[in-house]
Amino acid sequence: MNISKQRSHVKSRVSHYTKITLLGVMILLTGIFGFILLIGVLELPQLSLFALLVMVGLIIVKYGWSKRRIWSKGAKGEKIVAKKLKKLPKKYTAIRDVKIPNLGGDIDHVVVGPTGIYVIETKNYKPTYIPDEDCWYHTSGRKSPQNPAKQVKLQASKLNDFLVRKLGKKLKKTTINPVISPINHNLIFKKDIKSYEIVFPEDLVSYLSHRRKILSSKEVKEIINILAKYGSIN
Repeated sequence: MNISKQRSHVKSRVSHYTKITLLGVMILLTGIFGFILLIGVLELPQLSLFALLVMVGLIIVKYGWSKRRIWSKGAKGEKIVAKKLKKLPKKYTAIRDVKIPNLGGDIDHVVVGPTGIYVIETKNYKPTYIPDEDCWYHTSGRKSPQNPAKQVKLQASKLNDFLVRKLGKKLKKTTINPVISPINHNLIFKKDIKSYEIVFPEDLVSYLSHRRKILSSKEVKEIINILAKYGSIN
């Protein structure tokens, strides 16, 4: 099985917020050492500028670090899923961080094989959620602002439209399957969900490879060749 080596969007965001955090640290240290070294040399109004640098540095560090932690959790989740997908049979190809036109983001993983096309959205959430067809709920009953159900179904729909245009023909209704793969087992299932699947990482290989075959080897190759332009496949 092939896995893309393209740098993921999540990892790029981790890198981005790491740089912001380091910038904040530099500003913070400049303020601290400037104040210490020049106290007694400069007047209070001038020293207050270094105090301002300390405050600005602290704000930037707090912002950058909090954002970095959020994206780092996502990167960790994608890494876990990618590791599991490596165990798929050779007839399957996994592409990470797929960016098709007009998507407005990216897809964590797209797997293409004889049993279909799978849009896999990885989630590394800590709180306990109750998944539903169109949204997820907190245990209090309140709707969560996090809505992986809507996200993954929209991604699958847009990928379907994209492939239909590229292939010049309609795909079977069951060809593209939206899948959410939560890293943590902190979900409470109160009803059956039919519009998307929830599959934990350790169950992905079995789920993807043991379904009914609906794509020929020629169709699989054609779809992979199309998506290869929007990822990097070995």
